[in-house]
Amino acid sequence: MDQAPNLNDASSPTSRRVTDREVMMKAANILAEHGALTSDYIIEQLGDVLGDHVAVEDWRRIAAAVDAISDATPQ
Repeated sequence: MDQAPNLNDASSPTSRRVTDREVMMKAANILAEHGALTSDYIIEQLGDVLGDHVAVEDWRRIAAAVDAISDATPQ
C-alpha cells in the first residue's frame, strides 16, 4: 500500500500528489492546530519545499482548502 506523503517533512520530496481527502484532512488539522496563525504556518511550509514542485502544488491545494473551510457557513 502506498504511504501518504509526509507534508511536515520538507526534506523528503513526495513522489505523488496527495488525494483530495488528504488535502481536506490536512487543512482541517492545520486550522485546528494553528487557528489565526494558519497563514504563517503554510507560508513557512512552502518556504521549506520550494524546490519540490509536487509538494508546492500540494501546499497550494491545502491553502485553498483552508480558505474554503474558513469561508464556509455553518449549517
